[in-house]
Amino acid sequence: MTKEAIILGMMLGLIFSWKNKVFLSLPTFKNLIIAGIGALIFIISIKLAPNSPSILKIFSAIHGVSLGIIGFGFIVGKHLGYRLVGIGVLLNSLPVVLNGAMPVEPSRLIEIGDDRARSLIAGGKTLTHVLADEGTRVRFLCDRFIFSSPMTSARVMSLGDGFIAVGIFVFVASAVSYVFRRANLNEMDK
Repeated sequence: MTKEAIILGMMLGLIFSWKNKVFLSLPTFKNLIIAGIGALIFIISIKLAPNSPSILKIFSAIHGVSLGIIGFGFIVGKHLGYRLVGIGVLLNSLPVVLNGAMPVEPSRLIEIGDDRARSLIAGGKTLTHVLADEGTRVRFLCDRFIFSSPMTSARVMSLGDGFIAVGIFVFVASAVSYVFRRANLNEMDK
């Protein structure tokens, strides 16, 4: 879903720039420091968890908190694309916090034929996902929707993942329309 969002965003941005227009406002990166801190916490904890029993013991809490920080960091960003990504990350953080990891519908994995992912999750080989069952909370926010496209194999996605993809699309379209618009060309290039 992310690849498709980036490619479609680039296409829309190029169309806008070709017409010498811009799509929304220029995205800036200075507002993403908070999201970067959350991402750094998550990356460090997922790298250290397999070798550190103390981090492994509290990894679910670190996972949920880091997603919350990332989501908040994007929501305070001053661009619609950032805010949509932030909403998606916060939607994904709810099932993680309430269930200890992101639940995935096993029937959907079977439906798309992803036996490898199902066996890894069922065997407890992943820190970030679990199989959904009767006790799963906020099941409607879990990975349960099948997304497939000509570019990628079928995947099981969540509602939050959809918001993230739309946010990435909006951000990329906006950035590309600013970078490539004709008004930015030098006088010699016109």
